[in-house]
Order: sequence, then structure tokens, then C-alpha cells
Amino acid sequence: MQQINLYLSEFRPSREPLRALHMLWAGVAFLIILICFSFYSNHKHTLLLQQLEVEQKSQQAIQAQLLQLSANKPVESSAEIDAKIAQLQKSVQRHQRILTMISHQDLGNDKGFSSQLIAMGQAALPTISVESFSLQRGGRYAELSGVTHRADQIPLYLQRLRRDSSFSEVGFGVLNIDRDLKESGLLKFSLAKAKEGNQREGTN
Repeated sequence: MQQINLYLSEFRPSREPLRALHMLWAGVAFLIILICFSFYSNHKHTLLLQQLEVEQKSQQAIQAQLLQLSANKPVESSAEIDAKIAQLQKSVQRHQRILTMISHQDLGNDKGFSSQLIAMGQAALPTISVESFSLQRGGRYAELSGVTHRADQIPLYLQRLRRDSSFSEVGFGVLNIDRDLKESGLLKFSLAKAKEGNQREGTN
């Protein structure tokens, strides 16, 4: 009688198609979330631009009023005019602080990130699942992380992204790859800024 050992690897059911399907659905869900975030970012960007325009016009009006008061100031200044000038100067300083705060919101990208999201969908590979993605410095720098079955697929994925004009001038972080302790056969990767400890080791 012939016996078959079902514990041998060749007789075990393959889980690779199931894992690939899970990674595909995870990637689709992630892209939907990114698209929603892109619409939110565009809306916030528009509001900031409107607020910036209002503050600039308000500051210009106050400065014009301040110059007019200074020009019409009599030889012997009255306390009322001096108080008005001091009040306007404080108002100018306050609006200047608001303008500075708005400017620090990084308004470098006025087109949003929808083109990058479309490029990520077009460059998608069944062997890679992107779990997080962020654009910084007005869309000039990108960080992302995810899982893959093969490490050589990551440079290929980045190369596919680079072919799109929306990523042609985008810089990426340092590539790190580690084995996934929860899922055997998977590799966790990230493209992010190098930690200070790693930078010191590299300079020594």
C-alpha cells in the first residue's frame, strides 16, 4: 500500500494567492483613503490662501492709514493722534504674525496631491502593499512604508513612480527593510528620514 505524507510542503495548500489578494484589497483601500485626504488637503489649502489674501489686504489698509496719519500729523502732536498711531502699529504687528503663521503652513503645492495618488495606483505591483504615505515640503519630499514578498520589487516600484511627471522631482527618504515577525515570508519596508543615531554611525 502506498502512503502519502500530507505534511510535506508540496502537499500543503498554497496561501500565496490569498496573501496577494489581501495585499491587493489593502492597497485599494489605502488609495481610497489617500484620495479622500487629498480632497481635504486641497480644501484646506484653498482656505489658507483665502485667509492669506484677506490678511494681506487688511495689513495694507492699516499701513496706508498709518502713513496718512503720520503725514497729516501737526507740528505739535496731540495725544489722541499718538495713541491712534500706536494702536495701528500694534495692529500691523498682529497681522504680520498671522501672515507668518499662515506662510509656515507650507503652501508650496497649489495643485494638491491627486496626481501623485493616481501615479501610485498606476505604478502598483501585486507584490507590494503600501500601508502609509505622506508628502511634505509642498510635495517635494515623500515618505512611505508597506510590505512586500521580494526586496527587489521596491526599486522597481520606485522606478515606475519616477516615470510619472508628478514624482519626477520628488525626493524619497532612506530605504529600510526588515522581516515581518508576524507574517513569515513578508518583508516590511519604509522610505523615511534617517534617524540621528544612524546618521552619526554613518559619519563615524
